[in-house]
Amino acid sequence: MAGATLSLHWTAETGPPPVRTPDTAQDAVALLDRGSQAFAQLGSEPLEWRLDPAALGFGPADNDGVLTQEPFAAVLSCSDARVPIELTLGQAANELFVVRVAGNVTGAACRGSLHYAAAHLPSVKVFAVVGHSRCGATTAAVDATLHPDKYLAIATDGPLREIVDSLLAGVNFAQRALMHAHGAAVVDSPHFHARLVTLATLANTALSALVIERDLGRPCAFGVYKLSARSVGVRRADGFHPGFAMAPKDEEEITSLVLDAARSLEL
Repeated sequence: MAGATLSLHWTAETGPPPVRTPDTAQDAVALLDRGSQAFAQLGSEPLEWRLDPAALGFGPADNDGVLTQEPFAAVLSCSDARVPIELTLGQAANELFVVRVAGNVTGAACRGSLHYAAAHLPSVKVFAVVGHSRCGATTAAVDATLHPDKYLAIATDGPLREIVDSLLAGVNFAQRALMHAHGAAVVDSPHFHARLVTLATLANTALSALVIERDLGRPCAFGVYKLSARSVGVRRADGFHPGFAMAPKDEEEITSLVLDAARSLEL
């Protein structure tokens, strides 16, 4: 991107707002996918988002200028500064109810926020979990697994330990999947650490989606934002595919997902 010019236009419409209220969870996921794909194309062609003034925070005159909260999706994502979730999904103000925490873990406070959205925001058609590549929290959990001595510094920090501990199950799951797919000697590969972070991010994101869907009884999608591609997608047996996937329905489905992704990673 060195020397390139990015063309991004935000246009506030003066007429009726565009239709941005999907009818179903599938329609909502499709809207998120279109936004993600548009953001990924930024730099290759001009990108214009046409917005109603309400999308920039201006409310109607007959409501004291205050917007009614009407997001179409509720998203749990990582706090990483490189992943501004509304931008990466091509959405604006009042379109996403966003909960952010390091590692996009499903702690009590985050689940409480999502419970609020489920109970009080009828406009929400789908819940979603967005992880991202090269996640610092996941890397810390991988380091704690592979090098237990590094866990000591985390163990003395209660809040940080709570986040890292929440990610250890996904790390262990991913480690076993890599060994199953490539053999026990895979741990000696110079690429093992990086591949484990990649797979553990997918495992934890999918697991969080499964937990949220079961907890809320509402449709939940998931995806991993790939920093190099600026796109949300899911790793399959033949590599990374742009687009969200729906939460695994059971342990068998998530196991198949992680094992297929493990086979796609070169070591």
